[in-house]
Amino acid sequence: MSPRRIVIRAPDHLGDAVMALGAIDALAALGEVTVYCRGRWAKELYAGHAVRPGDEVPAAADVAVCFKPSWHAARRWSHLPTVGVGPPGRYRLTLPEGRAHRRDRYARIALAAGAPAVGPSVYRPRGQSVTIPERFVALNPWSPSATVRWDGFAALAEALQPRPTLAFCGPGELGEVIGLLGASFPVFSGLSLPDFAASLAGCGAFVSNDSGAAHFAAACGVPVIMIHGSTAPEHTGAGEPVERAERLWCQPCYRKTCLWGRPCLDVTVAAVAAKVRAAYDLPGAVESH
Repeated sequence: MSPRRIVIRAPDHLGDAVMALGAIDALAALGEVTVYCRGRWAKELYAGHAVRPGDEVPAAADVAVCFKPSWHAARRWSHLPTVGVGPPGRYRLTLPEGRAHRRDRYARIALAAGAPAVGPSVYRPRGQSVTIPERFVALNPWSPSATVRWDGFAALAEALQPRPTLAFCGPGELGEVIGLLGASFPVFSGLSLPDFAASLAGCGAFVSNDSGAAHFAAACGVPVIMIHGSTAPEHTGAGEPVERAERLWCQPCYRKTCLWGRPCLDVTVAAVAAKVRAAYDLPGAVESH
């Protein structure tokens, strides 16, 4: 009997793609998997699976799974026996209303497609580490979305002394991060995912906005402290969440801009530093997969 052909439309944003990693690995137990994704990092994230550009549409498959939360993408795959996000009547599964954690929604889709039990998202490939201290706190301070970008990272770095503290950022973000932390602050920019994973081996705590980098660090086994503004940990969180003391009526809104000055990000440096110290100073906090 020939292996089943399984095609998967993965999310195009890194955080969502990482949250779907466990479900995709579970689907690989059913047959030969080909992942379709527009992310420039797709071949690095889905190492071990065939990867095709997200704009391509497979002609045929035994099972098609659509994780991308887009009805446009779902319609383009409507000629296939698809499980996933899509209109009622044309798909074997339509996600219910409400907002479960996205990781759990992806797992539910994979199970509906016939996958065995879905485990956590784990990223195993390792590349070459940059030269950094053996045990450090990592900051991921930049986000293009103002409603998730916390302004306290520079003060946090001061509060965490004498622990070695450095920052990571994506391609094209170095200028913004230097503007936030200062020209003398150690920043590593634009690493490949395998090199980023290798560089996190000695990370005692990874402090971040709600971002793809934070989800990736969690998939590498690193303790993550995630600061939430317009998002909510029960929907998109990873690791240990930090929020303002009381939620506002408008949280979570998931908007990119705010008319009221981003009060959802009124999170104190002391609150974040306490979570970092608890993770960093805990013996055996760093796990390797």
